Amino acid sequence: MRKTPTRRSGRLQATEGGNSDSDVGEEDSSFLQPRSSIRAHRDQQLGPTGPHSSPAKETPKPMVKEEAKAPRTRSLRGVRQKTPESSDSENEAPRVVAAGGTQGSVPRILLQRVRIPFSKEKEEEVDEEKPEISHKNDGTKVKVAPPYASRVEPKESELVRPSPAVPRKKNLTEPQKVEVLDPRKQWTKDSRFLRPAAVGRSRTPIKPKKTSFTRWICYFLLPCLLLLPAAWYLWKLGCPMSLSEFPSHISFSHLWGVQKEPCTSDCSFVLVESIPDGLTYDPEAPVHMSVYQSWMDLMDGAQSSVDIAAFYFTLQGADTGVQDPSSEEGEKVLQKLMDLSSRGVKLNIAVNGTQNTTDLIMLTRKGAEVKFVNFESLLGGVLHTKLWVVDKKHIYIGSANMDWRALTQVKELGAVLYNCSCLAHDLRKIFQMYSYLGEEGATIPSSWPNDFSADSSLSHPQHVLLNGSNAHVFISSSPDALCAGGRSSDLDSILATIDDAKEFIYISVMDYLPRLEYSEPKRFWPVIDNRLRSAACDRRVTVKLLISCWPHSKKAMFVFMESLEVLSRKPLECPIEVKLFVVSATEKQKTFPFSRVNHNKYMVTDRIAYIDQASLCKSSQVAPFLKGTSNWSEDYFLNTAGVGLIINQTGAGVAGSITAQGQLKAIFQRDWNSQHTQPLSHGMRCASRD
Repeated sequence: MRKTPTRRSGRLQATEGGNSDSDVGEEDSSFLQPRSSIRAHRDQQLGPTGPHSSPAKETPKPMVKEEAKAPRTRSLRGVRQKTPESSDSENEAPRVVAAGGTQGSVPRILLQRVRIPFSKEKEEEVDEEKPEISHKNDGTKVKVAPPYASRVEPKESELVRPSPAVPRKKNLTEPQKVEVLDPRKQWTKDSRFLRPAAVGRSRTPIKPKKTSFTRWICYFLLPCLLLLPAAWYLWKLGCPMSLSEFPSHISFSHLWGVQKEPCTSDCSFVLVESIPDGLTYDPEAPVHMSVYQSWMDLMDGAQSSVDIAAFYFTLQGADTGVQDPSSEEGEKVLQKLMDLSSRGVKLNIAVNGTQNTTDLIMLTRKGAEVKFVNFESLLGGVLHTKLWVVDKKHIYIGSANMDWRALTQVKELGAVLYNCSCLAHDLRKIFQMYSYLGEEGATIPSSWPNDFSADSSLSHPQHVLLNGSNAHVFISSSPDALCAGGRSSDLDSILATIDDAKEFIYISVMDYLPRLEYSEPKRFWPVIDNRLRSAACDRRVTVKLLISCWPHSKKAMFVFMESLEVLSRKPLECPIEVKLFVVSATEKQKTFPFSRVNHNKYMVTDRIAYIDQASLCKSSQVAPFLKGTSNWSEDYFLNTAGVGLIINQTGAGVAGSITAQGQLKAIFQRDWNSQHTQPLSHGMRCASRD
């Protein structure tokens, strides 16, 4: 009985007197194949091969029985071929045959490289296989697939796919592609893999050359496309003075000059005043239209809308507990306001506080839309603004409140511009801000939308015609929290106006207190005061201040005034003068609360004129006319709402009395030289409170 050969130390031996390899039967020929590994070829003794070689000494071949291997996962059709002696079993390892048909090793220099892509997954351990070599009879073509081939991306046509009949193991990762390289061809190399090069071409990759047209686009056309919009922007709008003005510059209406409604800039300008009953001037003194008459004219000409922002409404004598014929004008104004709805005119009101007074109740019943702005909860101050916008083309800005006393018992100053829709559009944006803050639960946004951005500012005033003369006009606002994009603030306007003066600075205000007055703790606030001292003592600009003196004046104000006037003494001799304006009153008139006072708030210089209604505004470097509504203490600039009108008519070529600046200067000189002024030393007499 013949024993089955067993493996020992890499060799096959017969056990218990088994047969040699020559005695092995045909049934064992299927597993007596030589090892198909490079190590096995190296161990074999090479002899001459070929049809004429002498037979080498035949050495006994060990009987080897191959262990069962894992099923083949791929086949190299056209590369490997089996010898006639090999079995048809799929699990048998193929033998390597030389060109002459005899077994033997192949020189390594003839082996071709085959790249097998790297797999991240670990394959099952499989016995190494010898590269299969196929030789034609003429010895011209050799194809091998050694395990040490370099990584090369194969061509799609040379992909070797697994046979469907061979089962796959789950944890055996199949390489994606295999490519057989021919050393007789030229190859180019890049950072990742090899590619065959075209015959006659360079071995290095050829980069496309940039044409002159491409260079022209990159180096000339594209930079021009970027620079032209920037140049147009600077030419059209100029460079913004600060980042706060930039949002208004980039708004659509600014860039393209688009207005929602037709804009007219041929404006008529009129100064209006309220002269208290019993206050008289010289017959030659200038006389202007009354505030009462200007309000009545605006309402008579209204066709679509009337927008009013006010501190409060007390147009009837009964509102203050006074029965006097002088309240008749205020009551007529109230009646005219109530009649607007019957003519199809919409009345919109924004008022400070939350108290619904009798006048507002009557107006609401007649169809007026009233918004109460709780400014104390928003900023800790008040809505001190006094403005009118009629039909979005006529405007009024002044110091007069919606009070019957402002028409007959208080000295007021204001300005009316007719047919000036360009400026009316800008002023109405401020009114819309107040209306928005009057909504329930409204808060001041950190940044106002572009719809509220200013149409004019210190650096970009509107170019209009005032009474036929060229003028630069813009609207300012305070406090800073209510200055939308591009809006010039009031305090900056005053400081710029003072710094720009060359010859004189004339100021008329009700209160001048360089400290925080209406908040605790009180503190010194010398911002405006220092600028006036510097203008007089450093630049020798004549400074004149006309301050109101009435029972509600604070005595601390006169001490500050004295500290200014003392600079005019030797050896300094700074040109500073201070006077007090006193409105006389009868015994009955003294019973009218909060009346008989000069409520004007304006400043005029040789280059700039300023009229304020609740606060001061930024001025330009050319001579404008300014008007405002603020008193000159810190409170009116930090937490009190107001607007200002700035008009510049320098170089208009018209007599000074016709320009806005000339008219305002004439009013100041009339009051300064009138019998209603007193020296500063009399201040303590008219003041009755500390």
